[in-house]
Amino acid sequence: MSDQTLDLETVIRRDRPTATDGSIQVSTDSTDVTEGSRVLLGFGDDREATFAVLTPTEAQTIATALEAAAQQADATDTLEDPTDE
Repeated sequence: MSDQTLDLETVIRRDRPTATDGSIQVSTDSTDVTEGSRVLLGFGDDREATFAVLTPTEAQTIATALEAAAQQADATDTLEDPTDE
């Protein structure tokens, strides 16, 4: 009798959160403490929103990363835009 073997294949994908429709809000966080020196970044829908208070440097880092990702995606975009029809 021969030894039994089991071959397994593993596929690793990046763990991403479930996609959610919503809106993004960006404003200056103006309180007695921050005096407008912070950026308020919010994402959410009509049921729940998540906010982050960012320093100007953090906000600029996010903006730069978003711009770079948008340019890269635009350069490799092969999907038709449904609004072009």
